[in-house]
Amino acid sequence: MSMGQAAPGTAAGDAGKSVATWMLVALVLAALGFRLASVWLNIERTDLAYGIEQAENDIEKISKHVAKLEVERDNLLSPFQLKELALKHGLGPAEPGQIRRLPLPAE
Repeated sequence: MSMGQAAPGTAAGDAGKSVATWMLVALVLAALGFRLASVWLNIERTDLAYGIEQAENDIEKISKHVAKLEVERDNLLSPFQLKELALKHGLGPAEPGQIRRLPLPAE
């Protein structure tokens, strides 16, 4: 064997080790990539859940406000309240002769 030549089978063994090393590096990188993707998806899921919770709270708050406004409207339009306001402003039922009826236009 001369000085510049490698032992028989060594080049093939080195090539096999090189391929195995690259495959191991690729698998580790792939596993790292999958783990990062998993963490990112978990963060996104948590963010979406928080957004949904905020939207549900807003809906509940608005629904309560609508209910309060409906109660206030019903109170303001009640016959008793309308009568009190009419008396306060000097209004009352129409007297005979105050109401004028106009004929409906012919179509």
